[in-house]
Amino acid sequence: MFTDYCGTPLPAPAPYGSGTIADLFESAGTLVKQRTITPDPHPLWGEGAHDAIGLAQRLEQAGINPDKFRSVCVVMVDGLGEDLLQKYASYAPFLKNSISLGTLHSAIPSTTAASLTSFGTALPPGIHGVAGYEVRNPENDAVVNHLSGWDSSIDPHQWQPYPTVFERYENYCNVATVSLSRYQKSGLSQFGLRGGEFFHAQAPTGRITLGTSLLSSRKPSLVYMYWGEIDQAGHRFGTGSTQWIHQLEELNLSLRKLAERVPAQTLLLLSADHGMLDIDREHRYDYSADEHLIENVRLTAGEPRMVQLYLKDNSKEAKEKTLNDWAKRWGEQAWIIDTEEACEQGLFGIEVRDQARARIGDILIACREPIALYDKRRAKPQAFDMVGQHGSLTETETTIPLRVLPTT
Repeated sequence: MFTDYCGTPLPAPAPYGSGTIADLFESAGTLVKQRTITPDPHPLWGEGAHDAIGLAQRLEQAGINPDKFRSVCVVMVDGLGEDLLQKYASYAPFLKNSISLGTLHSAIPSTTAASLTSFGTALPPGIHGVAGYEVRNPENDAVVNHLSGWDSSIDPHQWQPYPTVFERYENYCNVATVSLSRYQKSGLSQFGLRGGEFFHAQAPTGRITLGTSLLSSRKPSLVYMYWGEIDQAGHRFGTGSTQWIHQLEELNLSLRKLAERVPAQTLLLLSADHGMLDIDREHRYDYSADEHLIENVRLTAGEPRMVQLYLKDNSKEAKEKTLNDWAKRWGEQAWIIDTEEACEQGLFGIEVRDQARARIGDILIACREPIALYDKRRAKPQAFDMVGQHGSLTETETTIPLRVLPTT
C-alpha cells in the first residue's frame, strides 16, 4: 500500500491501460466498423486498435451486441463525476435510464487539462506531460497554464509530441470534434485533441444538430462531443445549485434528442473528465501567508486541490524539512507526497518520462478533506470565489461514469 509522508494510505493509482479516461476514446475507436484499412499503431501498445477497457465485453455483459455499431460518439461532460450523476439523477431521467457500463478513473491530477489530454492521446500524464492545470516549463522555469493562459510561444506539437487518437484514426474513418468555437485554437485542442475535423456550435441545439449530421454519414465515424456548461456552473455556483441543476436538465434534454435522431447503428457513450465537490469559502486558504511553509519553495503550480511545490533546495535534508513543515500544518487534511515516490508507485502512469518529470513539482499536496489551498501571490482574486473544485485523489473527484445512451 502506498502511503504519504505522514503514513496515511493513498487511494490506489489509476489503472492506466485498463480502466481510465486515457483508455476510453481508443477503446471506442475499436468498435467503429471499417475493414479496408487499420488505424496507426498505438504509441504504447503498438496495436492498430486497442480495446483497453474491454468495451466490447462490457457491452455484451449489458446485453448489447458490440458488432452492430458502425459509428461511435463519446459525449464528454466536463465535471459530471459518477457521484454527482448518481446524486442528482432524478433531475435527468433520460440519463438515469441510460445503461451503466461501470465506471472509469480520471487522470491524475483529476483536472481537465490532464484528463482530456489523456483521453485524446490514450496516454497517462507521465508520458504526455500535461500533468495539471499548471506546471513548470523547464525551458525557462516559468509556470505554464494549460487552459486559461496558454503561452502561444510554445509549440504544442513539441509540448505534447505523441500522436493523438484523432490523428491515428483520421485516415481510417471520419474523426470529428464537436465543441465551442473558442476551443478550436486553444492550447489544449492543439496539443491534446488535435486531428480530425473540428465543428463548432455555441448552443446545445447546434451541437446536437451537428452530431446528428456527422453520425448519419455513410462513412463510419468516431465523434468526440464536448459539453462544458455543467463544469462552469459548478465552479461558479456549486454542485446542486439552481444554476447547476438547470444545466443538468439541459444536458438531459439535449442528449435525449440526440439519441432519438442518430441512426440505430450508432453507439452513444457518456463519460466525464473528472468529478467535483464544493468548498466552503472559509475552507479556501492562502498557504503563502505562512512564510515557514514557503521558505524553501521556488515555484508553485498545480491546482488548489493538488498543489505542486518546486523547491529551491531539493537535497534530501531540505526536502525532508519542507515535507515535515507541510505535514505539521496540513497533514490531517491533505496527503503530503514526495513526487519521486509518487512516480515510482504509478500515480502518473506506468512510467514517467523525463520530459514529463521535469514539469512536475518536487512535492505534491493533495487535499483529502473539502479544502482548497491557494498561493495568493499568484492566484487571481476571483479564484477564491470558486465553489466547485477538483484535482485531488478522492473518489468523488476521480470516479467517472461510463454510460450507453439508448437510441431508438
